[in-house]
Amino acid sequence: MLSYSIGIVFVLFALVQLNDPDFMLWVGAYMIPATLAFVFTHRKQNKLVLGIMAIMYLVAAIALFPPSIADWISAEEKSQSLGMTLPGIEEARESMGLFLCFIAIAFFWFKTKK
Repeated sequence: MLSYSIGIVFVLFALVQLNDPDFMLWVGAYMIPATLAFVFTHRKQNKLVLGIMAIMYLVAAIALFPPSIADWISAEEKSQSLGMTLPGIEEARESMGLFLCFIAIAFFWFKTKK
């Protein structure tokens, strides 16, 4: 049941991206963990593939993460909205989304037997 809930959350994340200029990239990025979540209980997962995917998501999240957390928080406070009015806010939020993907895939990796 938890895996279905995770899948639904990532489908919702993907739907929110449909108005983004680079939506194809982000819909795909969120649909991978969603798909893994839906098939997790029905199919044996390859632990090596899950591990590689988790590392790829973590590396991408770190690459997009802002150089200064304090600057990011300050920019978020200044914008006071969900809009992308200041530079770097979108990348910081995207890095958080990728980090959530990493957490979900890492969860499936830990739950998968050899």
